[in-house]
Amino acid sequence: MKFYWLKQSLVILFLVLFAFISNFNLVNPYLTMENPFLKQLLVLVSVSLILFACNQLLYNHAKMKKEFMQHPLWDKMFIIILVWLMISFVLFIVLFFFKPLQDLLSQHAWLMFLVVYYFLFFTNLFILSIVHKVMDSSVKVEKKLVITWTSSTLLIAITLFVLPSI
Repeated sequence: MKFYWLKQSLVILFLVLFAFISNFNLVNPYLTMENPFLKQLLVLVSVSLILFACNQLLYNHAKMKKEFMQHPLWDKMFIIILVWLMISFVLFIVLFFFKPLQDLLSQHAWLMFLVVYYFLFFTNLFILSIVHKVMDSSVKVEKKLVITWTSSTLLIAITLFVLPSI
């Protein structure tokens, strides 16, 4: 049990340090890139690392709780998470247009990383629920998580590289 909490704490510490370093680089840019492709590639690698950390949290939980993803509700989880994501997105947009949240985010830009982590985690969970629904129930959670990480990273890559050129 202690080893589980240690692993989860290390992953969360990685995410906090990653947000701190990213925020520091945004405020004090030491490395400037003029090439838009390199910027997109850096964002892709960063998001891929964040998604890997999110999947690591889920993997550690699955190792601890063997009944993870066994509940019948997981067959409908993609609908629940999609509705949750839509409500969260609308709520974020509404709150963003209020002056206090705008001021808070402009003064403390690192808070935006929490919002990014939140949406990436739930998007990743949404993709995991689709993978769970599509795949056979005998497939191990570890394999589902690898497919989820690959699919999520591919979705981000398509969004970054293909959609802007359309």
